[in-house]
Amino acid sequence: MNKEYSNSKIALNFLVIDKHDFSFTIHVKHYVAPNERETDSKKEDVHRYRLPSDSFGSQEDEYSDYYISLDEKTGFEPREIYSYANPYLTQYLLFTHLLNKCRNVLGTNEYFVEDDYRNKINFVMHREDIGDETVWLEPYFLHKTREFGFLAGYHFKVRDGQVLNRQVLQKSLSLNFDGRENTNYYVDYFKKLEEFLNLFHSKVFPLEVSPDIQFELIWPLRQLQVGFLNTKSYVFANDKRGTSQFQGIKQHGPLESIPDDSLICFMYRPKEKPLSYELYHALKGEKYATFPGMKSMFSFSLSKEHVMGVPLQGYEEENINAAVEHIASFAENRPVLPLILFPWTRLERNQEGIDAYYRIKYQFLAKKMPTQFVSLGRICGRDGLKWSISNIGLAVFSKLGGKPWKLSTNHERCLIIGIGQAHRRAGNSISRFFAYSVLSDSSGLFDSIRILSASENKDQYLNGLTEKIKSVIDELSERYERFVIHTPFKLKKDEMHAIQTALERAGDEAGEKTFAVLKFNDNSKYFGFALNNNSKVPYESSYMPLGKKQYLVWFEGLQYHNPTIRRRIARPMHIEFVYSNKELSIDDEKGYLQDAINLSGANWRGFNAKTMPVSVYYSKLIAEYIREFDRLGLPEINIEHLSPWFL
Repeated sequence: MNKEYSNSKIALNFLVIDKHDFSFTIHVKHYVAPNERETDSKKEDVHRYRLPSDSFGSQEDEYSDYYISLDEKTGFEPREIYSYANPYLTQYLLFTHLLNKCRNVLGTNEYFVEDDYRNKINFVMHREDIGDETVWLEPYFLHKTREFGFLAGYHFKVRDGQVLNRQVLQKSLSLNFDGRENTNYYVDYFKKLEEFLNLFHSKVFPLEVSPDIQFELIWPLRQLQVGFLNTKSYVFANDKRGTSQFQGIKQHGPLESIPDDSLICFMYRPKEKPLSYELYHALKGEKYATFPGMKSMFSFSLSKEHVMGVPLQGYEEENINAAVEHIASFAENRPVLPLILFPWTRLERNQEGIDAYYRIKYQFLAKKMPTQFVSLGRICGRDGLKWSISNIGLAVFSKLGGKPWKLSTNHERCLIIGIGQAHRRAGNSISRFFAYSVLSDSSGLFDSIRILSASENKDQYLNGLTEKIKSVIDELSERYERFVIHTPFKLKKDEMHAIQTALERAGDEAGEKTFAVLKFNDNSKYFGFALNNNSKVPYESSYMPLGKKQYLVWFEGLQYHNPTIRRRIARPMHIEFVYSNKELSIDDEKGYLQDAINLSGANWRGFNAKTMPVSVYYSKLIAEYIREFDRLGLPEINIEHLSPWFL
């Protein structure tokens, strides 16, 4: 890493308070076992916490469970407790006093507390017909620095019944004032936090906990030292390397070509046949300078033996079924991709179009055929296919079984198991449990999808999850030395326990093999700003340790020696190491973060596709399809061992 960046810092969205070592008085009562539980635990102002045998909580102390109340209560004894004895209790103290202060000094239209699992208070800065501009505060203990304070974040709370439109996206900072992608997202987000302080700081702070203890917020945000992972290096044909997917394929060719007998079926209503020719010539590279053509890029000629037209009378189920049977009759022994000209775009949020899209996707998938949709609006738009044709070509190539590129690896012989879920819900409960995995190696090469468990009974589902993960590891144990599971943050504790049990069982038989589980959240409560950059955007591949094996990682960001931001940069990814069968050093953890960065470049959905590890992103895409198939009442189909149909 260049010395220029060796001392870089990023400001976490964390407002530190000015005191950390302090004591406060609580009222406690020993926790009663569940079969003897009293009503205390059900009262709103009584909570359960683990407390040490003395007030200060040294490491040698034994901790026990207590009911606690911040106010005097019959049957409870007063006790002084040190702030660090249980940081979660101290966070609850901060939340309670902040809420009480809001109730005393603010109007009911200036703040609100949502009914969720976080002790978060939302402050209303501006009210609009379509929703409210809010900044929230949530008490937090930063383990890395052992500081208490409040995380802060901006959110536009959309009014109930308000449809998603340009104005909502502008208020949410996704679009700028003229309706284009907001390249100033980080700057605008930072300004919202400053605006909040100007409006509310003097009203709410200092925060008085007792006559002897008052807390003040410290501005600016807490800056933390960051490290840098290696930027992505792509591998193409003949082991040629490059830093750009598009230029790499253009210069060197794809990593692995598709079979010579591959076939693309253009499907269209008769009146739209001229538009199918428009798309065909764009794919041949005869329309736009932005794409030189399938032959030049992917060594796949769109000659007569590789294309055919399939007219449709409409997109109704019976018309598609007839087309499916027609194509399936000659597709048995060759890769075939139906390329469907579609009258609806997904952004139109037309329910008829949404239902038709997923139903058609399903009808072909049931015959083990992927599909590629191209909206008529995209073809007929102002710029036509100019900016999208290269991505369409990439998706076509990948769905036909081609491998455009892979990434230089950090770990050899490492299997990445991305776990997703698509549970069926009935009201507030789950009526059916469903989990699957997306398998790839650490270079990002897609292997397959595996169904891990499906059941209407939770216990059977969890047992199946344990056994199937272990069986996948057993099956592939000769090929791989490391097995790393990437999970979304939404997995529940019992699901994480089932995964850990599977790894422990596999580890008992696997000897020296390494197992680890990383949890990913791309929409976490954490944010960060590079205060020395005009854009406030950190450099790509920056990572910030938060303590307790948690990191913020910027999978996209400012490019080195290029300060220009050309598109909206996504939020950082929160990554937590939740399990390993071996003690992980800082360098070990950094290596697994590097694998995640590499996997974020393996997305074959487009040359500028979402920068997220494919282990996580592909799982989210598949979950969306499965949920929609289920919503439409379509029977389950086997989605295993197919080319990446979900791109």
